[in-house]
Amino acid sequence: MEDKFQRSRHYELDELDYGIARALQDNARLPFTQIAKDLGVTEKTVRMRVQQMQESGVLSLVAIVNPVKAGLAVQTKIQIATEAAKLDDVVADLMKIEEVRLIELTTGDYQLLIQVFHRNYEELSEFLMHKLHRIRGISKVNVIHELKVLKSRFKFIR
Repeated sequence: MEDKFQRSRHYELDELDYGIARALQDNARLPFTQIAKDLGVTEKTVRMRVQQMQESGVLSLVAIVNPVKAGLAVQTKIQIATEAAKLDDVVADLMKIEEVRLIELTTGDYQLLIQVFHRNYEELSEFLMHKLHRIRGISKVNVIHELKVLKSRFKFIR
């Protein structure tokens, strides 16, 4: 197995890895003994493969919280344009703000796209006025409200 890590900077999944990943995508709490039985291998093999995929960063077993059901009904994406020399500073400031759950570097007129969740529009307004607009180096923003999520998919492996 060590060979997989040395051949490439990326972990190369084989059919067994894909089978394990598919099973865990459907139910991350599925016992390794059940996965092993379904795939015709030993539980130890499944455990070792999962550990290798986790260590390589290919696989993470995490709980996914539904923000709406957790009371964060206002979901917003914000495009941010920065002054040329201030991009790194703006990113560093955004990283410190707890409400910012996603920061992406993008192409086009806006260098950054962030996502924030809030309980209501008053909280969003407070975030915009007292946190985002105080960051030096931001030249313009475009606030995009998510009205309705039409598709949200976490399965990447078929």
